[in-house]
Amino acid sequence: MEERKEEEIFVFIEGDKIDLVVGHSKWADLTCKWMNDPKVRHYSRNVWPLTLDEVKKWFEPSSSDRGTRDFVVLTIYHKQDERPIGTVGLNRINWIYRTANIFAAIGYPEYWGKGIAGEASELMINYGFEELNLNKIYSGVFEPNKRSLRAAEKLGFKKEGVSIQDVYVDGKYLDAHKFYLLKEDWLKRKQS
Repeated sequence: MEERKEEEIFVFIEGDKIDLVVGHSKWADLTCKWMNDPKVRHYSRNVWPLTLDEVKKWFEPSSSDRGTRDFVVLTIYHKQDERPIGTVGLNRINWIYRTANIFAAIGYPEYWGKGIAGEASELMINYGFEELNLNKIYSGVFEPNKRSLRAAEKLGFKKEGVSIQDVYVDGKYLDAHKFYLLKEDWLKRKQS
């Protein structure tokens, strides 16, 4: 494998199969493609179409970036294939209550079901608890998304409840399973 050029990617968190890297403006078109792809956005509920100009703005620094943010988004970079394949992050970060929502999206179906979203989520969970000092990370998974339901349990999340008819997908109202992971439970799991 060739050595990566420093100007191409900036690794923020190293993983096994993947690294989590700082988003790059040259990937705005890929990100836009993923966010608008009907298969990718199906259960992530990106219901509004995004233009390339809107996505490009995500990569532009703003004056508020110097302070505390309410979200962190990283690009999932496949090491062997040397390409960006999705995004993972924490949003709705509440710095007073030390909580955040976790999300992940793999932009290419050929990478689904290979444990990549799980690895990316595990790296983001570690980052959230170890570096951001969060106390609780939570997530919502819609009923038919069996892969994400299994992934939440594999990652150590506990079911907090079910929100009945929480989202409208494919002409039906679907239930949302609400999961949480506390830092104390994550620490116990990590030690065992």
